[in-house]
Amino acid sequence: MLLDTEIRQAALLMLRRHGTSAAVRAGFRAGVLMEAGNPGASEIWVRIIHAINRIRAEAREAYSALPVESLSDQLPETDSQVA
Repeated sequence: MLLDTEIRQAALLMLRRHGTSAAVRAGFRAGVLMEAGNPGASEIWVRIIHAINRIRAEAREAYSALPVESLSDQLPETDSQVA
């Protein structure tokens, strides 16, 4: 059985190679392996899918944690008059 760190590394590699389609591609691979009669390998790919989803959720949380007030302070002033 693979370690969680190895699963996470595989998930990161899938994200680097395939971007937003990483989980879909991993799911396709899991399905192919299951149909081929290899449920153990398929289970590993399902774990990779979960890791991909966790990594993406962590990235969304980090992005959404940015304070909105500090961003609005950096925006240029707008002129209320239309040219």
